[in-house]
Amino acid sequence: MTVIGAGPVGENVAERARAAGLDATIGERELFGGHCSFQACVPSTALLRPVPALADARRVPGLRHAVAWQLDIDAVLAHRDRMASYWKGEDQADRLRSVPVDLLRGHGPLDDPDGWRCGHRRATPSN
Repeated sequence: MTVIGAGPVGENVAERARAAGLDATIGERELFGGHCSFQACVPSTALLRPVPALADARRVPGLRHAVAWQLDIDAVLAHRDRMASYWKGEDQADRLRSVPVDLLRGHGPLDDPDGWRCGHRRATPSN
């Protein structure tokens, strides 16, 4: 099975295909992990979560006075960078290789009924 796009859905489809005994190949032109991991869900949550966490901590009896009143913006931004793996997809790629899923980086036309060219490599129904 060839999956186009290594975001959360593509990763899930490829993993399920492998679990069902099929060969699976994922083609991705950008970062393995997709938009969610690097530009949307993960970094946004890393930025947004400290605000309600601080508010919640201030409401806990006995903890209110132990909590700083200001967020450390540099620390929040550094946490976002760590959570987004510094915008590198190798952690997700390593995890997919362990499934094992064949990974193709690049893009190409879907004009060949016998397969798909992605960069300099080719994905065919048999691989």
